Amino acid sequence: MNVGYVRLSRDDDKRNYVSIENQMLIIRQYAAERNIVIDRWYEDDGVSGYIFDRPGFNQLMEDLDKDIDTVFVKDFSRLGRHNAKVLLLLDEFQERGKQLIVIDDGYDSLNSDDDTIGIKTWYNERYVKDTSKKIKRALGARQKEGTLMTQPPFGYKRNEKDKAIIEIVPKEAEYVKMVFDLYLKGSGYRKIATYLTENHVPTPSMVRHERELEEGRHTKRQIASEWSDGMVKDMLDNDFYIGIFRLHKRERVTIHGKDKRVPKEKQNIFENHHPPIIDQMTFDLVQEVKAKRVRNNYRGSRGQWVGSEIPNPFGSCLFCKDCGSRLTPIVRQTSSRERKYYICSTYNTKGRRYCSKAHLIEEQDLMEDVVNYIRLCRDSLSEMIATYDMKDFESEKKSVEEKRADIQQMISEQKKQLKTLFSQKVKDLAVSPENEEIINETYTSLQQDILAAIHGLELQLEELNHTKLETVDVRKKLKTALDVVDDIIQKGTLDRKDIEILIERILVDENGLPEIELKYGLSGLIQYSPAEELNRRENMIIYTTMKLILEDKRGYTSAKYLSAKLTDAGYKKSKKSVLPYIGLMIDMSILEPSDNSLKPYTIVKTSAEIKELMANFPQGIPSDSVYDQDLHLCMVNRRHA
Repeated sequence: MNVGYVRLSRDDDKRNYVSIENQMLIIRQYAAERNIVIDRWYEDDGVSGYIFDRPGFNQLMEDLDKDIDTVFVKDFSRLGRHNAKVLLLLDEFQERGKQLIVIDDGYDSLNSDDDTIGIKTWYNERYVKDTSKKIKRALGARQKEGTLMTQPPFGYKRNEKDKAIIEIVPKEAEYVKMVFDLYLKGSGYRKIATYLTENHVPTPSMVRHERELEEGRHTKRQIASEWSDGMVKDMLDNDFYIGIFRLHKRERVTIHGKDKRVPKEKQNIFENHHPPIIDQMTFDLVQEVKAKRVRNNYRGSRGQWVGSEIPNPFGSCLFCKDCGSRLTPIVRQTSSRERKYYICSTYNTKGRRYCSKAHLIEEQDLMEDVVNYIRLCRDSLSEMIATYDMKDFESEKKSVEEKRADIQQMISEQKKQLKTLFSQKVKDLAVSPENEEIINETYTSLQQDILAAIHGLELQLEELNHTKLETVDVRKKLKTALDVVDDIIQKGTLDRKDIEILIERILVDENGLPEIELKYGLSGLIQYSPAEELNRRENMIIYTTMKLILEDKRGYTSAKYLSAKLTDAGYKKSKKSVLPYIGLMIDMSILEPSDNSLKPYTIVKTSAEIKELMANFPQGIPSDSVYDQDLHLCMVNRRHA
């Protein structure tokens, strides 16, 4: 059987199809002159000759040993443009005993004595490489000028009249903003992708396909019907959304080879190139949150979707002071209300053997403490911005090398802990072999936690190895932080985004009291102490309570009376939460419990004695007051009342 093989590198909507027909015509004429009929054709249309993984060519080689005797091609370049592979192919035809006739180059595999074949195939390959260099040079020049026409990402389109102008697509832009907002509220890539799919948000490829149809173009691009984690991640990584046009992000070293990432310093970057969809502060914050989630092995919020309250706004920064584990958010429905609190994840899953206390803190109490602390920090933050000096901010001074060393040290410590864990497991099994199943289950869980921590640190280290440290504009971030502080003070609460902007981490002690650390090293520079401020406020409440008892001329008092009066004085008190203060009044011998439920607490000190106590009672910050211990207990009791 005689067959012909034809190939064309590029065919744009069949406009160059005549070239394929010309090859066929040349082969037919050559065969007819020798009384040969071409029985079958193999064709590769729009496929490069530099690669040999082509549908038509693969089928030809598969059929070669079945019923093919002779193969006709126009010239060596149609057979392929890779010098070494073409020469090997010629040897293969000879080894199989099949005849290959290359018409224009005068080659017959059964009668080959042409010493210039290697030169011809080398020239064909050289042509491809020269063309590739010219194209790369032309593309590089256009990239440096910023005039290369690339497909804008989801949320943008090119102006119909002037293709150099990039415009925002309003509906798509809302989806982009939604993705950034959901991520800052605690959702991960997969949860966002699922939400977009379930709400029938079109994927980028669906939008592109629809746009191509409107323009009368038809392509064979694959269309994704569902959002994926990768789509969400690419969107959050893409600084195109803040107005930056970035070209030469990847390059190909060899023809038809794999693209490799180009370092940022070698990319062509054009700032303020087009209107942004996302502001700079939000974009930077998302990058910080992403790095923090890798560092802390964060698994995403378990909260509800858009329009509903996320139950753990502090999820990314709240840790146990003793064991260092993340605090787990818990929601419980009681008879009167929905209770939201955080508890040490180690204590919650493994029990007090691994962390002795629950470190429980109510979300409402935590929110109040953070808002009060931020209110106290406001003036100091303003002063810091005015007198900003880079050397004051240790968190911004660390070099990449120092950060890398820190991470490597943490990895080393985790691995040592893993070795200790194995040793302890062996000892436990030796002592209690009858509890082998329980011991294995317990240690497997602990091992997984340590391995997860090591993996997160290794990911962070890998990111540092591929990232050049960039000087951040801390002054600008502090100005943004001050704006956020003013907004928080005005509305009296924080959302997830506020927390990500301002707070580095919060450690909760065994009594459920928080230690708040702000970003940029501000906590170390602020002269206010939240613990001291809490003591000061507690002293004011205690002083006011003594004053109310002094003014009560009935000779007795009650929790209901004191709670109502404290509320009138501006303190948010309930009948239950006032009980610790009554207990303190009993300890100070001002009150004495009675058996009369209508007159529950008798006032036992005289007015003069109460006035003397009030005169000596510190209303400021009691650094070494005899009441410090009582106040601390009072605060703890109030927190858990």
